Parts: sequence; structure tokens; C-alpha cells
Amino acid sequence: MKNRSFTLLLAIAVAIQLQAQYNPYQTQQPTDWSGTGWMLNKGYVVTNNHVAENARTIVLKFQVGDSIVQYSGEVALQDPENDLALIRINDPKFKGFGKLPYALKTQTADVGESVFVLGYPMTDTMGDEIKLTTGIVSSLSGYQGGKNQYQISAPVQPGNSGGPLFDENGNIIGIVNAKHSGAENVSYAVKATHLQTLVSKLSDKGGVLPTSSDLQGLNLPQKVKKVKGLVCFIHCSTRGETPRSATPKYGVPTVPKGSKIVENPYVDFTHADAHTRIRKVTLTDKETIIEISATDETTNSNSHYICINEETYIRVNGETYRMKKAEGIAIFPKETTFPKNGGTITFRLIFPAIPKATTSLDLIEPGDSDWQYYGISLKEY
Repeated sequence: MKNRSFTLLLAIAVAIQLQAQYNPYQTQQPTDWSGTGWMLNKGYVVTNNHVAENARTIVLKFQVGDSIVQYSGEVALQDPENDLALIRINDPKFKGFGKLPYALKTQTADVGESVFVLGYPMTDTMGDEIKLTTGIVSSLSGYQGGKNQYQISAPVQPGNSGGPLFDENGNIIGIVNAKHSGAENVSYAVKATHLQTLVSKLSDKGGVLPTSSDLQGLNLPQKVKKVKGLVCFIHCSTRGETPRSATPKYGVPTVPKGSKIVENPYVDFTHADAHTRIRKVTLTDKETIIEISATDETTNSNSHYICINEETYIRVNGETYRMKKAEGIAIFPKETTFPKNGGTITFRLIFPAIPKATTSLDLIEPGDSDWQYYGISLKEY
């Protein structure tokens, strides 16, 4: 796939998402990962989109007193642009937590305001107790001056993804989602106004957002005691049934009954960077469909775009099958432009049908393209 003006030099990348507890630059997403979330009303939980994305099963663990209670959840709504997601608790055991003691504050914070963060960072090495860090609002803009984030000095780590950012009065003013790997104590949080916008898209949006805080006037230890049971550890896995997800721009295709679907397939080898991933391979009686996502991680102001060579093919047991069409990506010399720096494009490549008993295939864009994948496993785990 031709990827002009879109060179990724991961060795000098300076901003990283806090993709819970795995390396976001590895070739394929692992089976299990984790992050942080926190309660809204009506059984909704807030986290980052990069935590919830591609999860087939989601388990939410809350510390209630001396006990841990856990509930199953499902993705209800996603906002990839602002890295936000809403999870709906769908567990019959869940009866709610009563009135929430905090409120969402959408007015812009002031530089110098005291803030604190709660979350579950790096539990493999730091333990599974909730962690508190404190700091100030350092800037009203985020990475590369992005207006959708605050810069904060509170330290955060992988696993803090999706955690709440509180002001000194106990209002939630943001959602933690990134840190700066090239600087000390430079972290980022998505501003609460974007969560308000996402909630407004729910069909049952009334009463979802908490509107009053009981925390003003309490000292920090008292605030933490009142809210920590509403901040949860989120465990996600690719095992289980196919997840609910945001509708791709090309629409949700109808998959015939009896089709074979492999989510996030393992790849033996590829030159492609980790910001381009094979998300799904679908084998039907008439077609072979490969779904791919590509994220623009460049940092300059040039226009960034991608396109696909019409000669692209898949190879199975030495036999080649040329691409029939593409959806969501332009055929060279036409171009598909990323919406903005950091945007993601999801697209599908359609090939002739191959035997459903096939255990692996190669995906090759000819020429000097890095988008060549060898040993794409079609085994269902």
C-alpha cells in the first residue's frame, strides 16, 4: 500500500497512548490487556477508546470495601478521534452504586489548578491496589498543541488509560489518555466536554452524567475514600464472542451464515509498522475480505494520505488471487486523506474466495510497499 508523506520513525516517537499493559508498537494486539474506567449513571463506564477497541470480552472490577466485585460489560459508543469510549455494564448482578459523589465539569480549567488522578497502572509490577498521583494543570492544550486535551504534571503509566482527572473540588475535568515519553511528568487528559458530547449521542442520554459533587471541602484522603470504589480496573480480551464496535465508514457488510471470521489474526512476519494492523479476515463462499486499520502518527503539517495498488493480491499455497475491489481506501493514483494528524482509517480489501480450510495466507502489495504480510493465520482461537 502506498503511504506517502506518512513515515513513522518509532525510535523517535515522543507521544504514546497509555495502551494499558502491552506495547502499543508490537505487530499484533495481544490476547489480554487492561486499563482504567469510572462510573456514570445508568450502568455506563467511561474509558479510552484505545482500551475498549477490539475487545470481545470486557470485565470491570470494582473495589467495594474489602471486597472486589466484577461485572461484564460491552462497548456502547466510541469516539476514536478523542480517544473515548462508553462501556455499558450488561451483567444481571449489577444493581447500581447509588448517587455518584462527583460531577462532570465541562468549563475549561485554569492553568495551575491542583488535580489528582486515580487508576490501575502497571498492575503486573505495581500491584492491583488503586493508585493516586497528584499534580497541576500545566497547559490548556495537549500534545502538539491539541485543543482537546489538558497537559498535566500528575505522573501516569500504562494502565492509567481511561482514568478520571479530578480538580481540587472533586469534579471530573478530564480523562487520562497519554503521556510524553521524552519529558518528565508530562501527561495528557481529554477534556470533559468531549465526553459530554459523546454521551449526548446515547439514545438514553438523560441522567447519564452526574451533575452534583459531594466532595467539596473534603481533604484529599477523604475524597479518595469516597470515589475509589467507583473507579474500576478493566480487563479486556480478544477471546469470546465478536464485540460491538463503531460502524466503519464503509458500513457494516452482511456476512453470510457459515462464513469463517478470524479477528486480529497472528502474522508471522511483516515490514509494516504497528500503526497498520490487520483487524479481521472473513472467508465466505464468494469472497475473501481483509479488514485493515491504519493510524496517522506523523507529526508534521503536511497532508497525509494512503492508497492501494490495484495489483495487490493474496497468496495461498503458491496460488495468487488478485484484489477485486477496495472499500474505504482509494486505488492508486487516487488518494484517501487522513482526517487529521492522529486519525485512523479502516478499510477492506476484497479478493476471490479461497478454500475455507486454508490455515494461512500472505497479503502482498507489489512494488516498494511495506504492506506485505506473510503467514496471516486463519486459525480460530
